[in-house]
Amino acid sequence: MAPPTRFAAVVSLLVVGVFFTQSFSLAAGLQTTYVADEVTAETPPELVATNDADVVDLTDHVAGTPELEDPLQTAVETGRFDGSVEPEAHIVLSDVHDDVRFAVYEGRYYRFSLDVSDEPIGAEITLSPTDWRTVAEATADPAADASPEVRKAIDDGSAAQDSFVVSGLYVRDGTYHLVRPESEGAVAGNFFATVGGFLFNPIGWAYVVSGVGLLAALQTRDGPRPVDTRSALAVLPATLAVMWVATTLSGTGSVAMRYALVPFIGVVAAFGLFAGLCLRRRAWGPLAVGSVVLCGVVFAVDVAALGVLGAAFGTLGIVVGWGGSLLLVPYGYLFAVDPDVAATEAPAN
Repeated sequence: MAPPTRFAAVVSLLVVGVFFTQSFSLAAGLQTTYVADEVTAETPPELVATNDADVVDLTDHVAGTPELEDPLQTAVETGRFDGSVEPEAHIVLSDVHDDVRFAVYEGRYYRFSLDVSDEPIGAEITLSPTDWRTVAEATADPAADASPEVRKAIDDGSAAQDSFVVSGLYVRDGTYHLVRPESEGAVAGNFFATVGGFLFNPIGWAYVVSGVGLLAALQTRDGPRPVDTRSALAVLPATLAVMWVATTLSGTGSVAMRYALVPFIGVVAAFGLFAGLCLRRRAWGPLAVGSVVLCGVVFAVDVAALGVLGAAFGTLGIVVGWGGSLLLVPYGYLFAVDPDVAATEAPAN
């Protein structure tokens, strides 16, 4: 009979695993409040530029890149700047979308055009003053064509949403509305929470499958160290199978993500149990070979499923999976059958 502390350790692993498997659902359920403000001449231009992709906030760019101040000041005073710019300014200007037609600078609206050259490093910037209504008429989208979330925010003045809402200018019956998040920090926080939940979910499944396997082994085998090589490796396909079943029953979204990238993050995490067993037995060869083979298989599957993007996502998945596997390493180490016991039982098997 295994000591109660061993059962407690496995139950703790299961609790962490269950929590992680629900992390994506919890994160996806976080809500962000969006507000719809009527746009008038009193609306701060910087607020419009911050929340509408068709208007660039040059004031913000200058604050982060002082090298832009002189070229922009020349464009404001003369209507046009055409000349060389500092490399820092060139980098910032190169990131401005080519189709942006309006800009805000020092509290005023401008018609805006930009042409950036690489050799020699330079830029042509034109700025001509305009007013808020011209900007709104040219950039606002019809509210009738917007998403239900946007229309609700306009109808009620604000709306709490658990999905992403496209901020910007919208027009309804001649009135212009700026739909924006009430708090920019909340949007960023929810985004990172969702990404974190997305990555934690497969790691949680690896913990759950490993925990169930350890619990079953403690109850059906003699001694406090019931994990052998076969059972440690069996956790990998078991994790993959469980995640495939789970996503088939309740998953949505990209098939490649659901059946390739995400499940194989869980497989990499589940490898931690075998890694711990190898460390206890000082089996460096199997650990090295297993690690290389696993990374190769995961990388190949992700590239086959996602193409070029699979290389980047596959690498990220391997790194995340290895990080998640660290919790299972001590379980593999502590629950592994001692080498001499395994050697004694081998002929009987």
